[in-house]
Amino acid sequence: MPANAKHPKKSIQQLYTEGMQEVSKIISHGSAAQREVALQTLDDLTAMMLAHTIETVQGRTALLTGLIAELTQVIEAVNVQPPYMGAVKAVTKIVDSARSRLAAEKKKLLPPNA
Repeated sequence: MPANAKHPKKSIQQLYTEGMQEVSKIISHGSAAQREVALQTLDDLTAMMLAHTIETVQGRTALLTGLIAELTQVIEAVNVQPPYMGAVKAVTKIVDSARSRLAAEKKKLLPPNA
């Protein structure tokens, strides 16, 4: 049996969540010095997860923005040539989908009640 069969692969998010839950137990039951370290650790872990989430969304946003810009250039360049009208429609559909996805990614950056 493979070594990892006993320990299924967990996502980074799952590992962070589990770690933060365990640190929270120390906050509830530890000594004053232990609570202080645990609180700082919890703050640090939360900040790291938030920074990672923002970087991920920003990366997706940059990719989608680049895709939209490049495909828009193609649409503008070939839109006047009749043999390419089918391709223009298909590329326009992709751009519209990318714009929708971009809006969704940007929405993730905002607080829930913003």
